[in-house]
Amino acid sequence: MDSASIFVTAPNTLHPYDIDGMDNMARMEAEKAGKTLGRTFKGWYYLKSAHPEVTVGVDTSIAYLDSVLEKQGPFDGILGFSQGGSMAAVMCSVLEHRQLANNTGHPAFRFAIICSGYMLQDTKWQHLYEKPLSTPSLHMYGVLDPVIRFNRSIALQQAFANPEVLCSDGAHFIPRAQKSILTVAQFIDRYK
Repeated sequence: MDSASIFVTAPNTLHPYDIDGMDNMARMEAEKAGKTLGRTFKGWYYLKSAHPEVTVGVDTSIAYLDSVLEKQGPFDGILGFSQGGSMAAVMCSVLEHRQLANNTGHPAFRFAIICSGYMLQDTKWQHLYEKPLSTPSLHMYGVLDPVIRFNRSIALQQAFANPEVLCSDGAHFIPRAQKSILTVAQFIDRYK
């Protein structure tokens, strides 16, 4: 069986002040003055407010991913890292809900690989995690990740009915050790 991977770039253009860790006030003033960072940053969403969490762009991302699924699918699985891992879980939930409601559109994924993913805390999206997700999932995270603390990845993992876990002593990256690669390959092989 042939397989292919499609890499999708997030649809939302981020402004420097939308990106965590940037000196927001200085970046906003620089952007207003016409100065740019020299490259475009993309994201699946950005935070309008952190406390309480209010996201902007999730619905745009869902619509965009729906169009990718429709035009280039069907797909067996989905893989996402960090913010992309969160969107992978969102799409698992969206497809499962649709399949239960009317069985139209792209079928639920046969598997999901979620690396350093986390649940959206915005109350608008909490319904996505109310029932355990049935999509077989492999959750990868590093216990030393300073960007996405591992407890956030564990919370997302618990939103799935039967999650598998690959925990590393690494930070905010996808593990590349041979054992990790083998674990991922074996996981994917089960759902071909």
